[in-house]
Amino acid sequence: MSTDRTPIDAEVLDAEPKHLIRHPGAPTNLNELAARGGGAIEIIEARVQVVETLRRASIRMTAPPDWLLFKAPDDQGGQVVGYCQDSGAERFRDLWGIDVFDVSEPDKITGNDPAVFTYIVRGSGRCRITGQTLEQIEGARSSTDDFCRGVTGVALEVLVRKAARANLDGGVTRELAGMKSVPIEEIVAAWEGTPKKIENCRHGRGFGTRDERLGARSTKAPEVDPPVCPHCQSVGVFREGKNGRPGFYGCPKYKTHESQRWIVDGPEWVAGAAQRAAASPGAGTTGEAPGGAQTAGQAAATGQQRTTAAPTTAGRVERELSADEMFGPAHGQRRTPPANREPGQEG
Repeated sequence: MSTDRTPIDAEVLDAEPKHLIRHPGAPTNLNELAARGGGAIEIIEARVQVVETLRRASIRMTAPPDWLLFKAPDDQGGQVVGYCQDSGAERFRDLWGIDVFDVSEPDKITGNDPAVFTYIVRGSGRCRITGQTLEQIEGARSSTDDFCRGVTGVALEVLVRKAARANLDGGVTRELAGMKSVPIEEIVAAWEGTPKKIENCRHGRGFGTRDERLGARSTKAPEVDPPVCPHCQSVGVFREGKNGRPGFYGCPKYKTHESQRWIVDGPEWVAGAAQRAAASPGAGTTGEAPGGAQTAGQAAATGQQRTTAAPTTAGRVERELSADEMFGPAHGQRRTPPANREPGQEG
């Protein structure tokens, strides 16, 4: 019997049940499992444990730059999932014992502009842990991708060909490991106890326009400093009102404290800008509003947090709004899709 096995982390090996790795004829279908009687459930549960351990170990081996986050529209739940890019898939491919084989020669596809072209590479893959096999998977890269900027001539040709092959390997790995779309909660849990933070991952579709994801102020936002959420200290995001309603500020991380909704009326916040500036510590005042209460902006300026959700302050709206009304795209406005940020097209 062949002793060739892909090296596996000790943490994974220790968690892998011995009755799954001692014999190559372990049951693989329902009939074989049923023939095992009471042992079938034990085998299924053991396999689930192995896969869950591998997934956690795989995510733990990646870093924030390896992930691209996508957010569903708020009216569809607002779920955030991570797409593991080719760089991340390369880190954990050996953990799953994944091989890529029968790789074709790269095909070059060109159009009218000779400087614009795409390379496609095809190949198959197998996973020695699960026994799954994939055939004729495609990897592709284009000369217009972000990572090609400033590169020309032969160097560009070589760069795109190499990237196409890397995309093939990444696609096979993601498919066989089941890591094409990973819930953000699973990534956060795997990184617990490490310096890796989900906030350092790049944002893709669903997180505003490309410029806003890079830190630019929304073109619709008033030219004043935004308020700060008293519950999580996040800088408020301005949203245009719908159906004639005024714009407002809301917390971009409101889902982390849904029981403590916080919104600030946009026109009222703008109107109070001069008063807040005059009442700031730099102006020689205590920064408190009448009656001793602080506004969100004043609390942020003085370094104090306001932890109650109910006090009435300037700019507060007391009514509840739906998630779609609070954080959906503005009425009649379409979001600009991120360039080169679709799954399988990372730079």
